[in-house]
Amino acid sequence: MKRKILQIVYEPERDRLIWNGWEIHCGQGLEVLLPIRDGSAVWCPVSFEYNCSGWYMPGQPGVSPVGLWARESTEV
Repeated sequence: MKRKILQIVYEPERDRLIWNGWEIHCGQGLEVLLPIRDGSAVWCPVSFEYNCSGWYMPGQPGVSPVGLWARESTEV
């Protein structure tokens, strides 16, 4: 089964993250392609949360989810 790989976008007028046409909600999980120091990238399962500073991914300090490539997670 092929999984869609699309970028996460931000809609400022609604303060929402969007993937594949639907809104990402707190606690929702996807796999994102995260860059690593050697210039390569790795798929990592993450969830999304929101606080007074905006959207973030727990365990990924300083990495904005906006613009990252994402796909549905295979983890349950």
